[in-house]
Amino acid sequence: MKLFCKILMVILMAFVGVTGCKGTDPIAYMKQKEGQEKEVSPIQKKYAAVIGVSPKEIKNIPLYTFIDSWIETPYRMGGETKKGIDCSFFTQFLYHDVYNNLIERTAEKQYMAPSTDKFIGQEFLKQGDLLFFNERGSQHHPITHVGIYLDNNHFVHSTSKLSGSGINGVQISNFTDSYWQRMFVAAGRKPKNANGELSQK
Repeated sequence: MKLFCKILMVILMAFVGVTGCKGTDPIAYMKQKEGQEKEVSPIQKKYAAVIGVSPKEIKNIPLYTFIDSWIETPYRMGGETKKGIDCSFFTQFLYHDVYNNLIERTAEKQYMAPSTDKFIGQEFLKQGDLLFFNERGSQHHPITHVGIYLDNNHFVHSTSKLSGSGINGVQISNFTDSYWQRMFVAAGRKPKNANGELSQK
């Protein structure tokens, strides 16, 4: 009798151990994995590949959706439409649509504005920071180009410079490229909405 009770106790303990271990169910694991994959949008997959990060790191969907709607739009000095757009109108338009803040129209005015918190240290860059450039990479010369920092050393801008695929206009470039490093003057952090708050739209 005692032996039978011991055997029964071992069987019961084994049963509790199996049913209590939720992580061992392969069907549940596959369903969980499938659900996680479904949570990743095409926009996340597309731009994660472009800037070299995990799709889950593409968190600001409105930002990348805006970029996707303008990508490869031709560059045109003074342009403000899909037929052609210049660097500062692109940044102004992006800030308005994504961050709900109307910033200045030209690259120089965006740089000089009191609301622009300027800094040089590239290690402090955050998504949404403005990047200012000129031919000399000097603070003593007018700003002639502006873009917006994304992540992983990449930024988006409208430029007359041809990309690797041979087109100009709205594109994502590598900030560590020697061409952009030579022209870099400073970064600038703007309030992310008209109330001066840093939260995104």
